[in-house]
Amino acid sequence: MRGVRLSARSLTTVAVLTIGAVVAPTAAARPARCAFSHSPIASATRPQLQRAVVCLVNEQRRRYGLPPLRENARLNRSAQGWTNAMVADHAFTHGADFGARISAVGFDWSNIGENIATGFPTPASVVSAWMQSTGHCQNILNPTWRYVGTGVDDRMIAGYSSQAGTWTQDFGLWMGQSAPSGSWGPADGCPY
Repeated sequence: MRGVRLSARSLTTVAVLTIGAVVAPTAAARPARCAFSHSPIASATRPQLQRAVVCLVNEQRRRYGLPPLRENARLNRSAQGWTNAMVADHAFTHGADFGARISAVGFDWSNIGENIATGFPTPASVVSAWMQSTGHCQNILNPTWRYVGTGVDDRMIAGYSSQAGTWTQDFGLWMGQSAPSGSWGPADGCPY
């Protein structure tokens, strides 16, 4: 898993971790409030999985008093395109310039971030893993973002994981928009 943030002013790498699998809690242990959150990738559609990830992220944001993110079709296109590219190229990376990728889909940004992961078979397992990683958690709880996009592929990235599931999450704030919150406390408390 890796998470990075980029603003119009600087590029900051916030986390580089060894990939590992996280076992999602069973439905009996925690009732799913987000539909398809515990569904294996192969048994749900891409839009169902994307909505589950956004729902789970917004549960975390509400838990820490932050406004929810809205799914954005352009960020979905960026995240899905990058997920597809990583799987096809057998490369687990943010690439040379993820800001250019996000701009290329027409998202005119002032601030963006990205999380990637491989080896996580359900939305709940990937969001749980991101929340346990400082940089990824900080991206999820960043008060600057208004929008999120999610990419998912049921394949793993060979050489980085032996389990199915590759994910990209792109976060953003449109140019000219103000941040919906100034509360950095939740992000500063990461990981959870």
